[in-house]
Amino acid sequence: MTRGVRRRLAFLLAGNILLLLAIWLLLKQGSSFSDVLLRSAPDIAPVALAGFALTGIIFTGAIDLSIASALALAGTTFGSLVTHHLPPLPAFFGCLLSAWVIMTFNGFLVSRTSIPAIILTLAGLPFYRGLALILADVTVPNFSGNVSVVSEAYHLPGKQLAGLFLSLGAIAAVLFDGYSKQARLWLSLGNSPEACNLMGLNPKRIQFSAFVVGGIFFSLAVLVYVTRVQAIEPARMALGFELQVVAAVILGGTNIFGGEGSYLGTLLGAIFLYLVSQLLIYAGASAYLQDAITGAIILLIIGIDCALHRPAKLMEELA
Repeated sequence: MTRGVRRRLAFLLAGNILLLLAIWLLLKQGSSFSDVLLRSAPDIAPVALAGFALTGIIFTGAIDLSIASALALAGTTFGSLVTHHLPPLPAFFGCLLSAWVIMTFNGFLVSRTSIPAIILTLAGLPFYRGLALILADVTVPNFSGNVSVVSEAYHLPGKQLAGLFLSLGAIAAVLFDGYSKQARLWLSLGNSPEACNLMGLNPKRIQFSAFVVGGIFFSLAVLVYVTRVQAIEPARMALGFELQVVAAVILGGTNIFGGEGSYLGTLLGAIFLYLVSQLLIYAGASAYLQDAITGAIILLIIGIDCALHRPAKLMEELA
């Protein structure tokens, strides 16, 4: 872990503590601070888990911008299975499998073609959402734009197990940062594909493995997300989700051009963004102002990171 990443972790840790303190001070009399913390897991888990998926991918110098549409397609698969009265466990498995397959398929395309990952996955934005709408129209009787999931048995992962999934993801984040050989290979590829070739490594295989492992994290994020909502809308589900996830990853210290970063930083970045949104709510900001400020923070984070790392990347390319 580089010095810059360690500084980012320290900054985020301090920032999260200050945000928690500010929220505590703004709580109205009779409100419980512990309840605020307990309610946070279902909101943080999807962004953090999807962030873990993107962290390894961005380590390699690639990116997947189709995750919101992929989530909509996997969510529609789940909704279709529920509509056909499958029990909860098979429906959950279908959701997990479809999300993992989509991200793995993206990894196959990125690693086997010469088209940049950002172009391929941008094309996936309308493609996967279109597939979701087609799937819903074909498999859901009298589809009217959304699929209702009424039974509470289908909401178990999103409403009761989100904290468990987030905890498991946090443990995995610490292990990946401290002990994972595979994460080191992803970082090496992001730093210098030529050096990987000279060392006898297979850059395509290394990059593909980042998508395969990322698909596991992503499938958990999708399961938590879709089992929280009462109605699945393929056309509108998770709009803007990819920006939140990318912002959490970049805010956590991961270089958007690859070769540097931290899983733990991604977790702290996801928590930071969530606490900012909660602080705005408790401060009484309007919904429009909350969206504007959150969007400005996301754009500022990504813009500053690009500005800081782009010169170094250009020098590497010239060398």
